[in-house]
Order: sequence, then structure tokens, then C-alpha cells
Amino acid sequence: MPRSQKVRLFLLVVTAGLVLGACGRRTEPPRTSPAPRSPPFDGPSAFEEVRRFVALGPRDATTPGAERAALYLRDRLRDLGVESEVDEFEDSCPAGPAVFRNVIGRIPGKGQGILLLGGHYDTQSGIGEGFEGANDSGSSTGVLLHLAELLAAGPAWPWDIWIVFFDGEEAMHRYGPNDGLHGSRHMARRLVEQGRAPDVKAVIILDMIGDHDLTVTIPRNGTSWLISEVFEAAREEGARDRFKLFRHELGDDHDPFLAADMPAVDLIDFHFGSAPGRNNYWHTPQDRMDKLAPESLDIIGRVVLRLLVRLAERVTP
Repeated sequence: MPRSQKVRLFLLVVTAGLVLGACGRRTEPPRTSPAPRSPPFDGPSAFEEVRRFVALGPRDATTPGAERAALYLRDRLRDLGVESEVDEFEDSCPAGPAVFRNVIGRIPGKGQGILLLGGHYDTQSGIGEGFEGANDSGSSTGVLLHLAELLAAGPAWPWDIWIVFFDGEEAMHRYGPNDGLHGSRHMARRLVEQGRAPDVKAVIILDMIGDHDLTVTIPRNGTSWLISEVFEAAREEGARDRFKLFRHELGDDHDPFLAADMPAVDLIDFHFGSAPGRNNYWHTPQDRMDKLAPESLDIIGRVVLRLLVRLAERVTP
């Protein structure tokens, strides 16, 4: 074959390959620029929020300690300049009906839907007197409070941002339809009943994210494109090595939103223990403030803010 024909054939093959490759890739919404930027996250400030919250004492769901924690979170959000409320509701439990309280902070945006940042604030019952629950659930609570402060002080985002502290995530006996995930199930159900589920652009749940040896084990039961965005945000923040896809699914507060067809991801470190890969501090008296590191809170906060930037850039103008 003459050389000129070979060149033309090569160009045809390359062009066809590019077209086919483009057809096989996931088409993403166009990115706009610039996205809003909040003040930088500060790990020590988040750590101080954790310390103050944990000092309230045990906060097992349905107890006076949980009510005290809910009122504290409502008032703390207001101190930080965030409109907040306590959503009190009754739900069935293994021992019968009980009262739970979600705490909701709302930061107004530009009206293009809702982005929900959430985590639970209750502690596991039955651990013993003086149980701190510093990592589970203090760490996520501190990070969310500091995020609320920064997001309220910065420019408006495309969506309204809801900062939600869920009650009753921990099961009293065994996870089931009437045990555990009370707060998140209640909120997901209300959003569906109010016809607002389609307005929810993403649900980002934080849980157990303060361990000295941070390894974020993202469960497989999450929205795939949102998980990909988390990994990209971590890479951009120089923390990609701290984020892994967990081998298993995990039940957590993201589940009720997934079940209602809302995009959701769970940022959780399920390796909270005395050695890499172990989880032997979870739900034990060892879950104390001395197991937490401001540096880990800083990584999570920076990655979440970077994730918000990436999600804002996906919004079609």
C-alpha cells in the first residue's frame, strides 16, 4: 500500500477511536468557573468544637443527654450565624414509641436545590458511665459545626446548604425498621412527602472521621458519581492516599436517602483501632478525645470544601 494511503488509513482509525471512546465515557454536566470559595478549614478549630461538644456528656438517643445535646447544637449554630431549628418527632423503637430530635441548620444559597451535609450526634448506649463517643459521633459533629461557620461566612453557593445533626443513628439492640437510623429515615421520608427529594443534589454524611491514623473507608453502597467526585477532591487536596473504597456495604445515615433516590455518600473511617485495619476502639470506652487528631479533622474539612467546589462547578449556568 502506498505511504499516502497508509497515512490516511491511520488517521481514519485514530478518528474513529476517538469518537467511539467519547461515546463510551460518562457524560458529565459542564463545569462553570469560578465556584464560590469559603474561608479555609482549620483543624484545631474543629477539634475545639469536638472537645466542647463531648464535654456535654453521654447523649444516648431518647435520654435527657440527647435533648441537652440537641439544644446545644441549635444554639451553637445560631451563635455561628446559621438559622437553625430542632425537628422533634416520635418514632417506634424496640421498647415502644420514643421522641427524637434532629437539628437542622440552613444556609441560603442561589435557589438551585439543596445540598445536605450531615452526621449523627447520639452515642451508643450501654457502653458505660462516662462514655465520650469522641470519634463516634463527636468528630463529625465538630467538623460540621466548623463547616457551618465557614459556609455561613462565605459567598452564596448554588444551592441551599443544610447542616443536619441526626438523632437515633445508633441501634439500641439491632439495626432494623424500628431500631437505628431514626433521624435520617425521618428526614428522607419528610423530603419525599413534601415533594422535595428531587431538589436534593447530594447528601454527604460524615461519621468517625477523627482517628489519628485516618483511613476513610467509603462504603460501596453510595452514588457512584459522587464517590468519584470525593476521590477527585481528595486528590486535589493531596490526601488521596487517605481515601479508599471499602470492600463492603455499610449501614449508616446515607442509606435512607439512597433508598429514596437521592445521591448520597458516606465518609467514614471504619478502621478505628489499636493497629492499622482494626476497629477495636469502636463502641468501647476507648473512644476518647485522646484518640483524635486535629490533622485528621483538617483533611476531612478540606476535602469536603473541595468537594463542594467541584459540585458547584457541575451546575449548569
